[in-house]
Amino acid sequence: MGIEAIERILPEGIPFPATRSYSLFAKSRMMQAFYRDVAVEVAREVSRGRILDVGTGPGYLCLHISRIAPGSEVIGMDISGDMIRIALRNAERANVKNVRFIIEDANKMSFGNETFDLVVSTGSLHHWKEPVRVINEIHRVLKRGGKALIYDLWRDAPRNLVKRKLRECGYGLATGLLIYSVVRAHSSITTESIVRVLKRSMFRKYSVEEGWSSYPVVKVTLFK
Repeated sequence: MGIEAIERILPEGIPFPATRSYSLFAKSRMMQAFYRDVAVEVAREVSRGRILDVGTGPGYLCLHISRIAPGSEVIGMDISGDMIRIALRNAERANVKNVRFIIEDANKMSFGNETFDLVVSTGSLHHWKEPVRVINEIHRVLKRGGKALIYDLWRDAPRNLVKRKLRECGYGLATGLLIYSVVRAHSSITTESIVRVLKRSMFRKYSVEEGWSSYPVVKVTLFK
């Protein structure tokens, strides 16, 4: 059975107890650097607006955004109740006031039309069983003139790019490559798959960047 077939059987969110191991991975040096870099990009776009993080996981991206853009209102949503519990504990420890975490299904969000100035998502796209439906929901809740920034692990990233980023983050190469290979096998996506989804979505204008900021990541920018 191939990876794609297995993923269709698995739940859309990360189930307990895998939530705990993912939370530990999200605290790693490379992931925290990644979240900070994404937060900087988000803050460049919106410093005082409403921001939605789809598939927030343990909430670290929201916390970084809250520090860099303290005038913003940040909502992190995830379908996993355990992930939201972890995110709430992380927010309590960080003592932030402009972040809220909620359990929410990205396939059918409870928010009104044109609610958010910006929507962001990291490492979640490959989990979406109906990605066109989720992206169309993002289109619905995004204000006119707003942007959505979606980042996911690039399945076809060149090996030299992966090695360079692992070295930058201080990982031993053998250990880093082993961890990366395991994560890539389940939690990555090809550029071709992304483009096929985007062409079927309500977004008429978008850009796709491979190897964003020297990470083995694909960045998608959606313009409404």
